[in-house]
Amino acid sequence: MDVVIKMMVQGYIDGLDGLKTNNEGFKQEIEDFKKELLAFGEKENDPSTFFTHFQDSGMMGKYMDLTTKITLAANASQEAESGEKKEKHIATPSEWLEPFRTSYDFIKDLPIRERGLAVYRKLFEIGDKHTYITEFLAEVERENLLWKITSEDTLGILDITLSGMDPLYKGLTYSTLANIEAWKQSVCEADAYYLQELFSEDNAKTPQKLLQPELFVIQLGLHLMIYRGPKGKEGLMEMIATGNCPRKEFLSKASAMAVGKMQARRTMDIIKKALGMTFDDIIADEFLKYKLISTSNVCGLSKAYVQSNPNILDILADAVHNEIIPDISLIDAIRREPAVKFGRWRMPEDNEYKKAEETARNIFKDLPYFIYEDQLKGANFHVGTGEGFDIKPLSGI
Repeated sequence: MDVVIKMMVQGYIDGLDGLKTNNEGFKQEIEDFKKELLAFGEKENDPSTFFTHFQDSGMMGKYMDLTTKITLAANASQEAESGEKKEKHIATPSEWLEPFRTSYDFIKDLPIRERGLAVYRKLFEIGDKHTYITEFLAEVERENLLWKITSEDTLGILDITLSGMDPLYKGLTYSTLANIEAWKQSVCEADAYYLQELFSEDNAKTPQKLLQPELFVIQLGLHLMIYRGPKGKEGLMEMIATGNCPRKEFLSKASAMAVGKMQARRTMDIIKKALGMTFDDIIADEFLKYKLISTSNVCGLSKAYVQSNPNILDILADAVHNEIIPDISLIDAIRREPAVKFGRWRMPEDNEYKKAEETARNIFKDLPYFIYEDQLKGANFHVGTGEGFDIKPLSGI
């Protein structure tokens, strides 16, 4: 299972494990749902669409229904037992809160639950200042704390996931940000269902539009690299320099240049019409310029990339401005000495990937996503009071 999806699924499983009940039927429902949840996670392979599918499949509704049903049953059972033991006994706020204390104790050391844990602590704080149950429940209702336990738990998972994403990657972050906004606005279960339905409809089309610039630019980069790389001009330059020019290989590389140039010009025309962007606009865009070249993700959800050719953008820009846009002849393009020389033209080797991953992880080691990912991989959760792992809502949400 993808480690990010595993992190999300584990958060829900921990919530179910924290539900204390003596009802065998409920216990079986919990175990059945956990199996269903794990099977669902195994089928998912894209963390950015996990929550959309989780909601659309009805799994989110099942989770909320199950947790609400068991919590209310636990409170009702406790009140019934108190009534049997002591006639006309009215539960105190402390007695009413016992099931919640049990749940809190079970999850208090799990950092991904910190936002939900903060709601539990608020609940206990209100319980401590009230003697009468009616006054206590009235304030809990005013604060909407019972719903916030669920909504804040979910927001905690979403916040941590977002911290592992490249903020410039709108096609990836949009779904998570929209989901966060929907959960922030929801004030009850029915409200959450409604907002999630609206979110799902929007999510079916908007991220695809946001991905269009990236997809166009990636295609342009491939065409430019065929034109300018070892399969095209760079290969021909090497053959000419060494004097080793087999006819078949020479014609193959010349053909690659011609095709690469034609496709690059056509793609730039499409980008201009569809996005209103020129090649220089792409180079000036902090996100798109890295999609123009062969980059590889080395850190979480596209948080960092590695590229083995440090001057590749300058090389491509030289080819575009001096050969492709002016549309000079193939012979002139082959003869033309490029203004920018290759540093090297190859993909990073395995040891370079590993070094890049270590560097990136060291840079981002304090982000909640990577802290929790490490703990999840090592099955070594944060140990403490629960308050020591301070996860705050990210800016811009």
